[in-house]
Amino acid sequence: MKSLGFEAALESRPAFGSARDGNGHRMKRMRRSRFERRSSLPVSAACVVANGMRETLSSLFGAPVGLRLFEPVVPESRAWSRIFEKARLYRVSGNVTDAAIVLREADAVALVTALFGETHAPAPARALSPIECDVLDRTVHALAANLSAVCGPRDGHCVERISAITGFVTFFELSLEDPAGVRIGIALSRDPSPEMRGCFEVGHLAEVRFTARATLDLGTVDAAAVARLKVGTTLPIELATMHRATLAAHGRRLAGGSCGVRNGRYAFSIEAT
Repeated sequence: MKSLGFEAALESRPAFGSARDGNGHRMKRMRRSRFERRSSLPVSAACVVANGMRETLSSLFGAPVGLRLFEPVVPESRAWSRIFEKARLYRVSGNVTDAAIVLREADAVALVTALFGETHAPAPARALSPIECDVLDRTVHALAANLSAVCGPRDGHCVERISAITGFVTFFELSLEDPAGVRIGIALSRDPSPEMRGCFEVGHLAEVRFTARATLDLGTVDAAAVARLKVGTTLPIELATMHRATLAAHGRRLAGGSCGVRNGRYAFSIEAT
């Protein structure tokens, strides 16, 4: 979904009521606007998933677990290759969308190590033993039960281990505070459709005031003739030229028509828009 956003401040210029710089001048930060892709997945839905997984991990660790949620985003195509690089992927099918649990190699090792209670220090990336793989798969199956809030009801709790996935759109991460640094990624195959929250109509601009200017094209004249103009010089206006008038506002042409006088006031008659 395209949304209006603003870049980081690029330039500064003096302005009243703003912060002061090192020289004591008041400064105003200017940021350029741009349209950017944003996920329309409600943060509240991601919070439901995060809270459910936190409770699941707390029961597995036998102790309270601190967890941080990162806001859902829509990664670019080249970012997906980095997200899935050397990661263990588990696909979960739902009635609304498909989800995938993403565990990078180092995160998978750290999570399994913590589940065995060996150490909470960062674990080096290595291959998992068959027993560790089985424990990790069971853990992912337990975590996947909390994905209904984002992928809809599921028929059973089927979690499929896959080697690669394509066509996914939305992504957010959960970061465990203990064991520190372990991140669990959640990818969704589609972004939910944004809710309609009212429409913008032309009538909303009815009270906006702007200045319109009518101009009359009288033709062309040589520069030398312009230089000879004096106060009181009369320029002839042919009747046909009165129909070559233009109504414009802020440099944009709004209508074409003819100029004249009506009831003692200058008037513009619209003939085309």
